[in-house]
Amino acid sequence: MSQSYYQRQKAKRLAQQQAASTFNVEDIKTYTAKSLQFDDSLFIPMKTGKEIDTIISTEGGIMPASAMMIAGGPGSGKTTVTLDMLAGLTKQGYRCLFVSGEMDQIGFFKYSRRMPHIQNVETLFLRDYALRVKDVLEHVFDLGYDIICVDSIAEVIDLYKDGYSVTEGMAEHWYLQLLDKHKKGYNSRGVHTSFISIQQQTKGGDFVGSNRLKHMMDSCAHIKKNKETGERSMWFSKNRDCGFDYTLHFDIDSEGVRYHFGPVEGEEHDE
Repeated sequence: MSQSYYQRQKAKRLAQQQAASTFNVEDIKTYTAKSLQFDDSLFIPMKTGKEIDTIISTEGGIMPASAMMIAGGPGSGKTTVTLDMLAGLTKQGYRCLFVSGEMDQIGFFKYSRRMPHIQNVETLFLRDYALRVKDVLEHVFDLGYDIICVDSIAEVIDLYKDGYSVTEGMAEHWYLQLLDKHKKGYNSRGVHTSFISIQQQTKGGDFVGSNRLKHMMDSCAHIKKNKETGERSMWFSKNRDCGFDYTLHFDIDSEGVRYHFGPVEGEEHDE
């Protein structure tokens, strides 16, 4: 009797773990910045053409081979901000993908009717592949996108845990390794993919998932909606690509996201 799909996957994971446990001192390498060489295209930002570019990187825009996390509470505007960026970049010719773990096709269609400009964003609906999320994401990421947004990390981690019977730590490790692989250009097109990973926060502001996810990202943005005024704001608590410390306030309407700068000095935020 032939092995079932899940038995084959279990055997594959075991082989990978055994290979990873093999230690060879000759594999250890150290570097200096002078010894590293990369193509100049790696330092050309992908510009959305909106004010958000100025707080994403010093160069103004999303840098290739970068991993950004956007965290915020329910209804704060995380998904809308991200889709607005992807819509603008797609219009410019960049190959973008939105991976939705929270909406299905009907929900996304309703969403896009309120914001027609996002209708050009290529989208993968993970609900269709709930028990095979690892295989699906590894295949799709290998197609070589310029920018991929995952909404949300928590949903992907949960689907991975349920589909492959692994711990949360193992699921997070797989996700981070997947991002690292494609940031380095190990895909069919040799593209140094950039990632925007949306992470949930509870209504009390608690971060969903381990802090390891946040620490392993190149930048961490926070989006907050004022409960009393309804005003939305965005800022970075960590950003290796930008030396500026700005806060952006924004409004959302059928035309998209409209930004305006807020105070910098003396402003405090809760992560």
